[in-house]
Amino acid sequence: MFHHSTKHKNKGYLLAGSILILMGMVVFIVPFFHEVETDPSKIVLVGGIPFLSGIVLISTYSGTTIDFEKKQLKKYQSILWFKLGKWENLPRIETAELVHYTYQSRNTPNGISPTISAEITTYKCVIKLEGKKLQVFDYANEKDAIRALAQIQEGLRL
Repeated sequence: MFHHSTKHKNKGYLLAGSILILMGMVVFIVPFFHEVETDPSKIVLVGGIPFLSGIVLISTYSGTTIDFEKKQLKKYQSILWFKLGKWENLPRIETAELVHYTYQSRNTPNGISPTISAEITTYKCVIKLEGKKLQVFDYANEKDAIRALAQIQEGLRL
């Protein structure tokens, strides 16, 4: 199958999931180094719930896949690496182009965290139909965006 796929992972979910997995592992490991009088089933429960919750958070993401052979597009949500979504027919695409977008990023001052400001450039592969955008794929790296655009243009024969 000749296709193009893009994942959109939430960095907050990855961080929270990693922390929960680490917490669960600590609960599992502590009884090996320090004698505890806690029932082993409670240790498994207290360590297992955050560990499994972390696995779910890490495996949660959204994405888009284009199947060039069947001319179909699938927008999906992935939970525990199972992709939930349905295939839609892809209309006749006119153009695909690369656009770079630079903006000033700022966090909202809350009195606790420092106010950070940075200039961020995002590279976007835009697929257009009748002059309107049909799908946009975002990339932080220009080389990845150029590679994806070439793959899309080859797959759609533009």
